[in-house]
Amino acid sequence: MTRNKRLAKRYARPRSHYWVLTLNIAVVFSLLVAGVGMLWANNRLNARQVVSLSRDPNGQPSIDAEITPSDTWNLTEGDLAAKNFLLTGSDNGSCVDPKSPYAGAFGDRTSFGERGDTIMIIRVDPKDNHAAFLSFPRDLWVKIAGSTRTNRINTAFDRKNPNKLVDTIYQNFGISVDHYVNIDFCAFKEIVNAVGGVSVPFLYETRDSKTGLYVPAASCFEFSGDHALAYVRSRSGYSYFDPAKSKWIKDGTGDLGRISRQQDFIRRAMQRALDKGSSSPNVANKLLNAALKNVITDDRLTPILLLQLAQAMRDLNTSNIPTYTIAATGEMVGDQSVLIPRIQNDTMREILALFQGKASFATPGSLGDAPPTSDMATTEGALGGITSEQIVPVNFVHYTTNNSSAAPPTTLPAVAPEQATLGVAPPNDPSCR
Repeated sequence: MTRNKRLAKRYARPRSHYWVLTLNIAVVFSLLVAGVGMLWANNRLNARQVVSLSRDPNGQPSIDAEITPSDTWNLTEGDLAAKNFLLTGSDNGSCVDPKSPYAGAFGDRTSFGERGDTIMIIRVDPKDNHAAFLSFPRDLWVKIAGSTRTNRINTAFDRKNPNKLVDTIYQNFGISVDHYVNIDFCAFKEIVNAVGGVSVPFLYETRDSKTGLYVPAASCFEFSGDHALAYVRSRSGYSYFDPAKSKWIKDGTGDLGRISRQQDFIRRAMQRALDKGSSSPNVANKLLNAALKNVITDDRLTPILLLQLAQAMRDLNTSNIPTYTIAATGEMVGDQSVLIPRIQNDTMREILALFQGKASFATPGSLGDAPPTSDMATTEGALGGITSEQIVPVNFVHYTTNNSSAAPPTTLPAVAPEQATLGVAPPNDPSCR
């Protein structure tokens, strides 16, 4: 053996070193690919439709919206980690197929333009991995910001200029908006299709001849595109067949029942996106395409913020997201049937305090056993919701906690208000996803 060969053998790297080197090269290459992908996604997201938010400097919350804490709350200015997202859904007739069996879900848009169909605040607390929904029925009779008139809240809606709606929500309910997202009919359909459909559990055959909704039997039913829209837009015609009574039962709660189903559907769509979008680049790309074409956001909702939020909330269990609706009673104002907000009750005070940042989400089990529910009479439907014409939320469960003796003065009070489901809503079936 020559001297050079002996030296080569002496200083030869063990085979395991080459595996380590190969792995390191693969990791570096993966990081480069990921970096290029992030730049590509960032450039695409920067091309999205954006608007600017600016609160009316003269606007102030109404007296009813002022939540006065008890002596035990020890409030600070608010939880800066939590953010409020204003989510609105708007009409868009450009994607209506008149030959679709679900064309009734869209209605005739020729004379309406684009109207607000859904108004909801989603509060997200990444630090504690909590979220909650608060819906505003479109017929809520409120003072419209920037004017002296009172009108339905959806008259303040303008998808490309959300500031009047933002100010109206703040002045009537004391809730600030950090970010804005508008989804129209077209975007909704594409998002549902991008995640491969959204599954919803049904206990009975269900229909709505006005929108074309039809679920033939009790099942975990998967909705796609147009049919999903027919479901979430179903209102006065929503009915299920009760075999015990051998007749169709109609949900008599109108828009309030629809809100309950919309909130449930959004939770399920979020879970489907988390289940599939995080592991499928194809699904993620379809969601991105849908967002770029038809979703409008505020200009401060940057790609990096979205990524950070998704990272922080990756373990969120969407089935545990509490959902709320502004309590209201139906009244006639002139010849208009409207909903008058009723927020001066214990439950609504806690709900508003939560979304105002004056209270924090309670940890499950930290507040002890729930007190007994109200003994107010309700008309219960087969799915546990109220199916009569009664529209006042009932059977509230009121939670509060006094942590003043164990927590520092800066601790926000922990609350977990519960609100009865209005209308016919899907049963809680985590396996249907």
